[in-house]
Amino acid sequence: MKKIIFFTFCLLSTSVFCQKISEPNSDCVGLNQSISVNNNASSSAISPIWEEDFSSGFPSGWSRYTSNMTSGLSTCNWQWTLDGTWGYYNGNQGVSGSNDLTSSSATNGFLISDIDSANHYAYGQPSGSTYEYIESFFTTDAIDLSLYPAVSLEFEHLFRYNNLGTGSFTPPTVYISSDSINWTSYLVNNNIANNTQSSNPEITSMNISSVAGNQSTVYIKFGWVARCYYWMLDDIKIVETDPNRLEISDMTYGGWWIGYQSTGDIGIDYTFNPMSQVSASPYRVEAIVRNNGASSQTTTRLNINIDEGGSSAFTAFSNPLVSNVNSIDTLAAKVDFSPTNYGYHNVQVWATSDSFPSTDTLTKGTVVTDTVYGVDYDWNSDGANAGGGFYLGRYCGGQVLANAFDIYTNTTLTSISFHVNDKSVVGAELNVELYETNGQVWLEESDSYTLTASDIGSWVTLPLLTPYPLFAGTSYMASVRGSQHPTDTSLISSTTNPNTSRYLQDNCGSGTWYTVSKALLIRMNFGGLSSVVNQDKKFNFDIYPNPSSGEINIISSNTDMLNIELVNTLGQVVYVENDILLDSKRLDLEHLDSGIYILRIKNSKTIFSRKFIIE
Repeated sequence: MKKIIFFTFCLLSTSVFCQKISEPNSDCVGLNQSISVNNNASSSAISPIWEEDFSSGFPSGWSRYTSNMTSGLSTCNWQWTLDGTWGYYNGNQGVSGSNDLTSSSATNGFLISDIDSANHYAYGQPSGSTYEYIESFFTTDAIDLSLYPAVSLEFEHLFRYNNLGTGSFTPPTVYISSDSINWTSYLVNNNIANNTQSSNPEITSMNISSVAGNQSTVYIKFGWVARCYYWMLDDIKIVETDPNRLEISDMTYGGWWIGYQSTGDIGIDYTFNPMSQVSASPYRVEAIVRNNGASSQTTTRLNINIDEGGSSAFTAFSNPLVSNVNSIDTLAAKVDFSPTNYGYHNVQVWATSDSFPSTDTLTKGTVVTDTVYGVDYDWNSDGANAGGGFYLGRYCGGQVLANAFDIYTNTTLTSISFHVNDKSVVGAELNVELYETNGQVWLEESDSYTLTASDIGSWVTLPLLTPYPLFAGTSYMASVRGSQHPTDTSLISSTTNPNTSRYLQDNCGSGTWYTVSKALLIRMNFGGLSSVVNQDKKFNFDIYPNPSSGEINIISSNTDMLNIELVNTLGQVVYVENDILLDSKRLDLEHLDSGIYILRIKNSKTIFSRKFIIE
C-alpha cells in the first residue's frame, strides 16, 4: 500500500489484490521454455512520508527492466509473489516455492527477482557453465520530498547470490535519482558471503538526504545482475531522518567479521560448544553498527553482557570510535569470553554513543557442553526447534549433507548425531561420514543404518567404525549420506543459524559440493561407548543370504561376547539373543512376517547395524 503525506491529509489506496501463486514465478523466462508461475536492525517508529507494501501487486506506474547479459533467452523481471523462490537449490529441488520472505506484511505479498528459477527452466536441471547473467531492475514513479531536507529509505529484504567479486556480477543495489537520469548507487548486500542467505528479513535503513533531500522528483531503483539464487523485497518506506540514530545488526560470538581473519578459522557461532574447544578458542563477540542519523556520533561503542544461570558472568566493551553519517562499522569486544561453567549462556549486545542512549539489544544463546559440538537451536534435543529440511536419499542419488566444525584442541570424534526430518520415510538407508573440509577429503564412516518409525522426527546417533583423531587448526565436516531410492526417502532438518558453513554433495549431478542456504541439525560427539573401541580392528560381520526366506547366517572374526536384536520398521524388537559368541551363527526367523528388518549386533563398546529383507 502506498501512502503520500502532505501536512494534514493523505491519499490512501484501498484496493487489495491477494492471490496465492501456485506455480513458478511467471516473469522469469528460462532458456528454451517459459516458467509460468540489516539483520534485525531497528526500524524507525516515525510515520512514513511515503511507503509501499505491495498489497495491490506490482504498483501501477512503476517500470521494470530485464535482459540477458550474454544474449541468451533467459530473462527475469521483478514480480509480485507469495511463494518465494522456485529455483532448483531452494531445498526441495524447485518443485514448489520456498525460502519466502518473512517481512512485516508478507501475507500481502512481496516482490521477487527469482533468477535461479529463470536459469533452471526445467525442474531438476543442475547448475553449471550454462548459467547466464541476467540483469533485473525496477524503478518507482516520482516521489515528492520537497518539504523534507533529511530523509532515509527503509525496506525489508531477503537474498542469496553467488559469484561475488566477479566482474559480471552486481550485488543487490539501490539507486537514487532526482531526475531519473543521474543515479547514486548504494550497495545493500551487507557483506553477506557467497552462497549464504541473508537474515530473513534483512532490515535495511539508509540516509539518502544528500541525493533526495528537498527534491520534488525522487526516483528509487532496485536492481542487480546475477546468475543464480534470489532477491525478495517488501515494505519500502521513506521517513524523516533522526538527527541521532544508530542501528545494530549481524551479531556473532564466533568472530565471523574480524576474528576469523586473524585466527584462520571459519568463525562459526557454535550453539553447542565443548568446554575443551571453547577454552582453546573463547567466544569473540562482534556486531555491525550503522549511523543512519543525520549527525556524526562520538564515542560509539559496542556493549556486551553474557548471563550464566540468570546472573551476569561477563561484561565488555569495544574500543570507542566516531561514527560518521552513513558509516557501517564492525565493532568487537576488547576481550574474549572464556566460560568456566557448563550450561546455557545468554549473549546480549547493544550500541551506544554520547548522543544516542541505546540501540535495540540483540540476543543469542549458546550451551557449553562436555562432548557435543553443534550449530542448531534444538536446546533440549527434542526436535522442538528443528526447521524444514534438505533431501538426503533421492531417486537420482544419495546426497551428502554436512556441517563444518573447526577444531581448536586435539580430540577424538566417536559419533555423529543428526535430526531426521518428519517427512522422511521408514526404511530409508543412510550412514554418517567424516571429511576434512579443505578439499572434502573422506576420512571415516559408520555402518549403514535403516530408519525405523521411532527415528522419524527424532535425533539419531551413529558411531564411527573407528574413533577418529581430530587435530587443532583443522576444519572437519560431520556429514550424513543417503542412499539412492526410486522415491525421495529421507531429509535432514535445518536450522536458521547464519554464521555457519554447511554443504551438500550433489550426487544427482556431478558429485560437486555446494553450500546450502541453511545450517543443518548435524552434530559431532567427542565421547560415548565407541570411544574405547580397539583402533586396530573394525566391528564387521558378513550376513547372508539377503533377501532371505527366513534363515540368515552371520559370520564374524570377532571373539567378544555379543548381543543380537532384530527390529522391525515400527521400531519393535522382535528377536533377542544375549551373551553369545558370534564367530558363526545361524538364525531361524521363519516365524517372522515378510518385510524389512534391522539386525543390530552390539557389545559394551559399539553397535553394528544392517538392514535385511525376509521374503
